[in-house]
Amino acid sequence: STQSTGILRKPMNRTVRGVLVLIGAVLIHITFGVLYCYGNFSTYIASYLRARTSYSDIRFTNTQWILTLTVCGQGTTMVVGGLLERRIGTRFTILIGCAIHTLAAAISYFAIASFYGLIVTYGVLFGFGIGIAYSPAMTLAMKWLPTYKGVVAGSVVAGFGLGAMVFNPIITTFINPDNISPTYAPYPDEPSEKYYKDPENKAILDRVPYCFLVMAGFFIVLQTLGNILIKPLPDFDESGNEELGGNPEREHFVCSVDVSPLQLLKDRDFWILYLDFLFICQGIGYCSAYWKSFGQGFISDDLFLAGVGSAGSIANALSRIIWGGIGDKIGFKVAMCTLQAIFACLYIVMFYATSKWGYAFFVFCLFFCVGGSFSLLPAATIRRFGCANSTANYGLVFTSAVLGSLLNLLILNVTVNAGVSQQHIQWIVAAFLILGLINSAFFKFKGLPCRDRRESNDYRYSSVPYAD
Repeated sequence: STQSTGILRKPMNRTVRGVLVLIGAVLIHITFGVLYCYGNFSTYIASYLRARTSYSDIRFTNTQWILTLTVCGQGTTMVVGGLLERRIGTRFTILIGCAIHTLAAAISYFAIASFYGLIVTYGVLFGFGIGIAYSPAMTLAMKWLPTYKGVVAGSVVAGFGLGAMVFNPIITTFINPDNISPTYAPYPDEPSEKYYKDPENKAILDRVPYCFLVMAGFFIVLQTLGNILIKPLPDFDESGNEELGGNPEREHFVCSVDVSPLQLLKDRDFWILYLDFLFICQGIGYCSAYWKSFGQGFISDDLFLAGVGSAGSIANALSRIIWGGIGDKIGFKVAMCTLQAIFACLYIVMFYATSKWGYAFFVFCLFFCVGGSFSLLPAATIRRFGCANSTANYGLVFTSAVLGSLLNLLILNVTVNAGVSQQHIQWIVAAFLILGLINSAFFKFKGLPCRDRRESNDYRYSSVPYAD
């Protein structure tokens, strides 16, 4: 139509507003990215629970339930976020998710007196907030800037990856300003498993509950700025200017393929994406939870380890943009197969990184792979199944993370309790990634990357109609 031609040929005003929406979505995702600080934060949480509560024999493998249930909470509510978005609009859905997320962090100040209370607040409720607002913020930015969905998706979730860069130094500097490494190793068969204890580390343990309040304060500031910049998609005139009285939820000029969630469940490509997420969650879960405890086995410098975590978050963020661009250029199948091959190889040889800088290099590379999956999978979902139901559809794909996280927790608990070495656990993780690579090879969608579709006469799979 003349209208859609004008929108796509002269998108300046829409693009400027779209960039502001993108920035708002990134700010919100930065607060959600504190999830990737758990590998750093868990040392302090587990030590506090051992020293200040009745759970004196709790271990890192037990506290991983918090991270696992955060991911489960996120996965189970992403579909809810999609349904809420269609009922009350994008902005209010994001506000509800942000409010739950921040409140869960704040009340964890009280909940840390009980391990199970902390599981509910900093695990389940924290994940609920992320899940409700995660997709609406990302897909809204893609609707404003539809031409390069992979890059936009990568940019938004790069904020998620940057969360650890922002909050890891805050957590470590606030709780442990004197850079004191844990020295208490209660398990002779696991000398790298170290904790802080009373009375030697009393000041450190005293600050742990207050850290939740500090994080909640930062969340309020960043989420408020993000929500100010977020704006639903209006109608546009032929010059790309917003039309007065336009429908704020208008999407029909953006999508030409719209698969409903029920239709999605019958599609072969959906199940391939679902299994991809399940397999790659094994690599993501181990890296997110154990990168610091693995390094503590031969590195006695807590600030250096926090710096490694921040460097990993930079890799996590950059990779989402880079892999998103790669997916736009060469397609999902080749990009995902390449990512999983690199990820598997890193786990196969990681155990041999026994120097400080070798360890830092491997953590950086692992997080570079972690981030890529979170830009390739949503972009592939929207390209393949359309964007009218994109939030709910990606929510269904993301439910695989629930099963993947539970499987990851089961594998790690069984192997650690059975005395399996870290090297062999890493090889098991690599085996799952190789299974994911094989699974990705069966993805059959042949849609062209967005920028090339205007040269094709086949619009059956196009998520963005282009003017000729």
